[in-house]
Amino acid sequence: MKRRKALKSILSAAILPIVPFKSILSQNECITTSDPKGPFFIDDILPISNIAPSIVGVPRLYITGTVYAKDCVTPIPNALVDVWHANNEGAYEEVNYRGKFYTDEAGNYSFESIQAGKYLNGTYYRPSHIHYRVLCENNPEFFTQLYFEGDTTIDIDPWASNPSASERIISLTTDNNENLNGVFDIYLDIDPSTVSLPDYNRNDQRSKLLSISPNPISDYIEVQFFCSRHAEVTIDMCDVSGRSVHILVSKTFQKGIRNLTFKKPSLRAGLYVLRLSIDGLKLDAKRVFIK
Repeated sequence: MKRRKALKSILSAAILPIVPFKSILSQNECITTSDPKGPFFIDDILPISNIAPSIVGVPRLYITGTVYAKDCVTPIPNALVDVWHANNEGAYEEVNYRGKFYTDEAGNYSFESIQAGKYLNGTYYRPSHIHYRVLCENNPEFFTQLYFEGDTTIDIDPWASNPSASERIISLTTDNNENLNGVFDIYLDIDPSTVSLPDYNRNDQRSKLLSISPNPISDYIEVQFFCSRHAEVTIDMCDVSGRSVHILVSKTFQKGIRNLTFKKPSLRAGLYVLRLSIDGLKLDAKRVFIK
């Protein structure tokens, strides 16, 4: 609550600092909470990111996100992410609906599946959920569960209804192809000084978006990007069809990593794509939600 009040005070004063809001406020308030591992985890699974077979009439689910250190802004590359969940009928299988993959050099991950079915847990059905395990070098393994807004059994589930799980209940948006899309960023209790980051002094590093937070966007948006040379930088937001609907910034920057903070765009709630262009060339994009 203190963090939200501080944000509202800053925004109402129209102060848009270059340093991220999260670095101004308490660092540990963003850390993702844990959830039980559950009895269905299998360690030896295939390194795949498309984890569900095609089922007629069942929409595909696309989840993307970024894994961050505890300062809330430093992305963690090469983190191992395990995901598993029940099939559409609420049963766990040994092969399907399980996958693992590594975050890229900007801490990003993504996978394709379907929305998990519910299963009976005693006298009630557990809400649809996805299990996560995240492992980073010599740090302890981290387990949590992801839930979805609008699920009618969240309130009666002791884990999903716990206040600590509120930031793990995400929105889903349906795109033009009837696919479900969601964003789930993970903030680990890991010191950013221990994270092995890419060397952006190298000449072969290309311009890219490094982080976007918070995601979903509620009151403001922090964008960190790397510009590989002195150039005209444009950061805009597009709808799911790729049509630009809002320009956040368009100006010249020197080579280096930049942190910019903006008020939430006056756009309808839903899924968008934040895009980075250098001298008119579109180089990188990330999916974001606007609340």
